[in-house]
Amino acid sequence: MAVKVSVDELRTGMFVTELDRPWHESPFLLQGFQIESDDEVRQLQECCQHVFIDPGRGKHVVSSFDAEAAARSDDDGVDHLVIQRDVEDSEWKSKAAKEREKHLSSARKAHDALGLPNAFVEYEVTASVEQELEVAREVHAELETSLDSALASYTENSELNVEEVKTSTNHLVESMIRNPDASFLLSRLKSQDTYSYSHSVDASVLAIMFGRHLGLTEGELNKLALGVLLLDIGKLKLPPALLDKVGKLHHVEVRLLKRHVDYSIEVLSETQGIDPEVLSIVAYHHERVDGKGYPKGMKGTEIPVYARIAAIVDFYDAYTHPRPYRPAHSTAQAINALYNGSGTRFQPELVEEFIQALGVYPTGSLVLLSSGEVGIVIEQNPLRRLRPTVLIVRDADKQEVEMPYNCDLSIELVDKQGKKLFIESALQPGAYGVSADDFYL
Repeated sequence: MAVKVSVDELRTGMFVTELDRPWHESPFLLQGFQIESDDEVRQLQECCQHVFIDPGRGKHVVSSFDAEAAARSDDDGVDHLVIQRDVEDSEWKSKAAKEREKHLSSARKAHDALGLPNAFVEYEVTASVEQELEVAREVHAELETSLDSALASYTENSELNVEEVKTSTNHLVESMIRNPDASFLLSRLKSQDTYSYSHSVDASVLAIMFGRHLGLTEGELNKLALGVLLLDIGKLKLPPALLDKVGKLHHVEVRLLKRHVDYSIEVLSETQGIDPEVLSIVAYHHERVDGKGYPKGMKGTEIPVYARIAAIVDFYDAYTHPRPYRPAHSTAQAINALYNGSGTRFQPELVEEFIQALGVYPTGSLVLLSSGEVGIVIEQNPLRRLRPTVLIVRDADKQEVEMPYNCDLSIELVDKQGKKLFIESALQPGAYGVSADDFYL
């Protein structure tokens, strides 16, 4: 029989059967697991107030003392809460270093498994999100202008000049190397233009973020970013009515839509300055690891590695964008869809690392804090994934904050009432009347 236990009573060896929140809102992928380390105890304490354990399973069987302690805990799970501001504590720093190394080790393994030619690059954030945000705005504006110009030129004279686009894309990579959250925040919060246009830019931002996580070199990031930016260039040759159709596509229409890959290859093959690896990203991003993709029906590692990466970011961004025939899906829905496609559509190792790169609460997410306040995640904390920096935009009564302010959850451990402060849940975009455009764009 499951026993409700305050998270402050948890010990290694206990078997957790249920959380006080949905599993997808926690860093734990297995629904039911034995606590193996102090780090896992701390992660549970950061995301939950209480959990349910099975006293008969695991290495640690709950004693009568433990059961009495659990019974003494109130619904808030804070009776036995001892808050230690350990940000500067040497013991915490040691644990944080170990957690970072564990995180990097997983990314390195994925990098090695991909068979990339260059060594893993370990990037450091060298600018705060506030510092990089103004630069990122300029870079995004530059990229939009250069892409607009290139597409207009192609429409007029069937010639695609990508040199300015390449320069702008390189500037985007440089900005995201310094701090990936600034550009990611802009791409998540900006007003939506036409689907094809905004999808191309946002997917490129996602690709850089993911490639940075995987330790790609700056040169590799440049190729990946440009390839993803140009994934759908061939759709310029398709009828707009087909792209904007609201109803279900007929078989003939599906075949025509799939031809955008052939059209993209045709356009880029005739364009000066396109690297063969960029062309392969565009050509094979609709292939599937189970061999059921198109246009070649490639399987597994037959698919070029950058195309395997592009397939994931293209799918995720498309899934979280509104389409003529459906509203945007939530981040949680997109992550579940990626898991469902792991091993069939996508390489499983890459799916796992992409979700790691996004974070439990991706930058740009609207979240509800345990204090009742509402905020927007503006910066990740790579050492404590459940405690990002949040811009508070609604108070505990859900009233608009006169002057939005940052709350770094890695430092702010308690709320104004002295209770444990954490992210309660993710919210749907627009909840409580929050418009992200009001705060950054």
